[in-house]
Amino acid sequence: MDGLGILAAAANLRDGENPSYTASDFREVMPQFTEKIIPDTVLGTYVQMAHAAVKQARWHAMWAEGMRLFIAHFATLYAAGVVYLEKDAQASPSQVATAGSARGAVSAKQVDAVSIQYNLAMVADDLAGWGAWKETLYGEQFATLARMLGKGGMFVR
Repeated sequence: MDGLGILAAAANLRDGENPSYTASDFREVMPQFTEKIIPDTVLGTYVQMAHAAVKQARWHAMWAEGMRLFIAHFATLYAAGVVYLEKDAQASPSQVATAGSARGAVSAKQVDAVSIQYNLAMVADDLAGWGAWKETLYGEQFATLARMLGKGGMFVR
């Protein structure tokens, strides 16, 4: 092994081609993300991003789950943005966004006029440095698995 190969191996980088994973594959396991919720063109972009970021060479048997969580995270953020921008949006995007939004431990409740508050501090601390991944349940799950698998090293030449 040459010097560059030794450095690359020590850097713990994983690359290679992923198996096929398409927007149709995603919609099959996540049917709530209909084209009405997230257009095919947007979903296709998230699938491409997932292929670039989630490598089977690192994720092994958990690769398809990593792809699903990565794509669902971004699709949920997209749906939340659509609801925010379109005040008269139908309930479906809102329901998807609400279902995937991050929640912490219940810190306060109110029965009359139904109110509830969540404490996200514990989750936020556990995922310090993971930015927007803390914004959805899918992102939290993805970040948890990614941490378990190791971020990998970095080699810059």
